[in-house]
Amino acid sequence: MAENNELFWNNYVKKFNKNPDNKKYKLLGNQWKGEQIFLELLKHYSNPTYTALEIGCGGGRITSDASKWFKNIIATDISKEMINKASNDVKVTNVKWQQNNGFDLNEFLNESMDVVYSHDVFVHFSSMQTYPYLRHITRILKPNGIGIVSFYNFINHFELFKNESWRFNQSKVFPPAMRHHFITVEMLERMLKDLNLEVVKFDTTNFLIIVFKKRIG
Repeated sequence: MAENNELFWNNYVKKFNKNPDNKKYKLLGNQWKGEQIFLELLKHYSNPTYTALEIGCGGGRITSDASKWFKNIIATDISKEMINKASNDVKVTNVKWQQNNGFDLNEFLNESMDVVYSHDVFVHFSSMQTYPYLRHITRILKPNGIGIVSFYNFINHFELFKNESWRFNQSKVFPPAMRHHFITVEMLERMLKDLNLEVVKFDTTNFLIIVFKKRIG
């Protein structure tokens, strides 16, 4: 896997658009599967009066559904091409599309979001990237605000981990920093405890999905 940066995803969009086989997909991202449980959880914790932030909207496959459940959504992505494509393909009026830097959420005010969510994005983040992002999420969540984030589970996705690690080994290359990453429930629990976030729910059916709450005080 190449470096997972803005250039990588900008080029991904261009290649996707040039491939005639992709015309069968309503949105870029529909070619990937496994989001149903995440969507069910997101809907469960939504509210038509809430403002939500999406980290890594990609082509808008999650945004499209989420826009039906929230009053307002700010959908962010590191890739300008992704933002352009999603905003053209997802025709809704309650979503603001915004490019971010992939490192922090400094453009958002303290306690400004009811919900922060991200699906199939943190699979590219190491634990050293995950912790700072959770810290930023903690700052911008309102008291009792909800976070919902999905990861690759080291236990359940061990075959993927094993195959990718062996491929890098046989290629005689060091894995790039922003590749697929794998995490455990215990690692996330420790991070949340440090940030004074309350674990609401774990789901390990497919992705490792964590729902957490910002405590009051």
